[in-house]
Amino acid sequence: MAGHNDPNYVAENPFEGRGRASQRNDAIDGGVGFVVSFGFFATMFIIAMIVEVATR
Repeated sequence: MAGHNDPNYVAENPFEGRGRASQRNDAIDGGVGFVVSFGFFATMFIIAMIVEVATR
C-alpha cells in the first residue's frame, strides 16, 4: 500500500479541480503568446511612427 513514506506519492490538491493539468500542446500556447506580444509591440511601433511623421 502506497503511503506518505513512498517517494512517488502525490497528494491530492483540492485547488486543482477535476481536470488537474491541461492536455493541450504547449507549442500552441507559446505560439499564441508570441503572436500576441509581437502584435502589441508592432502596433506600438506603428503608432510611434505615425506620431513621428505627423509631427515633422
